Amino acid sequence: MNKSLRNLLLAGAAVAVPATINAVIASRVGQAEQPLPGDLGYYDWIYGRVAFYRLGQGQPLVLIHNPNAGASSWEWRKVFPELANHYTVYALDLLGFGLSEKPNVPYSGRMLAELVHDFLEDVIAEPVHAIGSGLGAAYLVNVAVRRPNELRKLVLVNPTGQTTVASPPVEQLAWRTLRSPVLGASLYNAMVSRRAITEELRRHIYYDPAMATPAVVNDLYTFAHQPGSRYAAAAFISGRLSLPMRLAFSSLTQPALLIWGRDAYYTPVGDAMDLLYRHPQARLEILDECGMLPQDEKAGEFLQQTEDFLRKPLGEEQAA
Repeated sequence: MNKSLRNLLLAGAAVAVPATINAVIASRVGQAEQPLPGDLGYYDWIYGRVAFYRLGQGQPLVLIHNPNAGASSWEWRKVFPELANHYTVYALDLLGFGLSEKPNVPYSGRMLAELVHDFLEDVIAEPVHAIGSGLGAAYLVNVAVRRPNELRKLVLVNPTGQTTVASPPVEQLAWRTLRSPVLGASLYNAMVSRRAITEELRRHIYYDPAMATPAVVNDLYTFAHQPGSRYAAAAFISGRLSLPMRLAFSSLTQPALLIWGRDAYYTPVGDAMDLLYRHPQARLEILDECGMLPQDEKAGEFLQQTEDFLRKPLGEEQAA
């Protein structure tokens, strides 16, 4: 065998082996199930079909999840049915996540904020309360400044997005690498393996590592491995889904409640103090022994604080 042919075969094997492993991983993941009860609907947005869930009766309330690898409206599963006892609750799977379509498009924080804006305008078409988590909260804040009369009250859960996550060169490298057909898929599969998800939940998401049960890990793993999930996740990992919110937060006219996990890893409580400085009329509730997902880890306290805030007449939201 001549040297050129041998090198060609070795190069082919170097591509074929990871590609085969990626294909096996994909073949073993089933179809993701509807994460929330109620009616499943679809909004035909300009970049793709967007799934949403609707339950309850009364004034509309919209829930926007944090976009990250494996994310979906799943994160609201413990509070969605309870909130529906008092509101018509809509939970949106952002484009590229959950049961929404996952096209290979240039995802960005501004794009997803525009999706939230268009969904409120085209699907609900009346004033709403809204709850957002992580970057989902940042999208809501930016939309609320544009729609001061149509977003009534905001509940912001460990909001992030004040700054970009990565520098432009790092962002570009991560974006290009994770979207490449073989290498990108292999890297992504390693980042969202069951082991990696378990470690992330135990070390950075939950205060109580016992919350990272096999069922929870399996749910997130399944959503993370749906066809096309890598594209939006690559945008998140590379920092493209970040959207600055500090300036917008200081311009809010709507009542705002900040709900913070005292032990939140990625959004330390100091971030809450900075936001209160920018908008002193906002109200802050810190939940002890709680990490990045108060609506999951401390669902009862989350519901109590949220429902108390939403039910108070306008102007009384700051009362203890």
